[in-house]
Amino acid sequence: MRRLVKRAAMVAASAGLAGVAYTQVYDRLRAERLTRKYAQFRAYQQAAHDHVDADFNHQDRVVNGLNWHYVDEGAPDGDVILFLHGLPESWHSWRHVLPLVDHDYRLIAIDMKGYGRSDHDDGDYDWHTVARQTLDFMDDLGIKKFHVVSHDWGTLIGSILVGNHPERILGYVRMEVDLTSPKSLKDWITFYRLKPQWLYCRSYWAGRHTMQDPGRLIDKVYPPRMTTRLRPEDRDYLVYEFSRPGVADAVARYFLRRNWDLPAATDRIAEDSFPFPILQLQATEDESQPQWLFRDAASRFPNVKLEWVTGSAHFDNLDQPVQVAEAINRFVHEASASQRVTSPA
Repeated sequence: MRRLVKRAAMVAASAGLAGVAYTQVYDRLRAERLTRKYAQFRAYQQAAHDHVDADFNHQDRVVNGLNWHYVDEGAPDGDVILFLHGLPESWHSWRHVLPLVDHDYRLIAIDMKGYGRSDHDDGDYDWHTVARQTLDFMDDLGIKKFHVVSHDWGTLIGSILVGNHPERILGYVRMEVDLTSPKSLKDWITFYRLKPQWLYCRSYWAGRHTMQDPGRLIDKVYPPRMTTRLRPEDRDYLVYEFSRPGVADAVARYFLRRNWDLPAATDRIAEDSFPFPILQLQATEDESQPQWLFRDAASRFPNVKLEWVTGSAHFDNLDQPVQVAEAINRFVHEASASQRVTSPA
């Protein structure tokens, strides 16, 4: 018996040493190799990257010590639409949508905190903190009220921003996020089955390890979640921006359980009554948010209008940018007309 216990202890100790060796040696060497690889990739792609950038008005702004990179298009004095992207993306998520949105509006598409050219150093990724910091950015621009259009992880942060500060919002278009959070064990099992990355990336090491290789990540994530072919120039731009030093370390923090507030990002938006319209824009072929999740949404959530983007999967702003832009235009025009009618003369 003693011999068996000793052997078991030796096996456990060996496994522990192997784990330490992996995380302290191999993982570090892997990170260094990938850093060199993507530095070379960005150098090779620089001209193509700059060619895309030249079509848009890029700006940087430091607010409370955080740098924000953003694209600023449309009418400087028009009503503002703030665009919030998802994972693993950047402002570029809206590249094919922005030219089709009414340019009588001011269109601001940011690199969200931790992404692209925005700040990577602040380690606080509590969703409420990030939402507040995003609003601080809008304050610094002198923008009092605005529309929000958000996709994927941008919708989680955008929903909290909207829910916490409804007095600042003209209208909200939320894309590709559930309208309810899990309540029971069965709900959680379904949630993790549809979105396994949420379980896997609860480990900061696992999330960062995956995100440190953005070429592999984007090639794995996008094609199965699109109905159209990801354009090579879009793929390379996304990889370029996500491979910037510090992005993987920062973005992985969004998944940490201590930062979550799913009820605020889902249930509150769906169930509360707000003084502005809400549009849920959802792709018909999104396997992570299948249509049955929105069954009876009209009766369950009367304050949210549901509209489908047909022939599209999760990345509908790349799959069907014309449909997405047309839906945004209809929404903001109707919201503006309603505000003119209800505003006192």
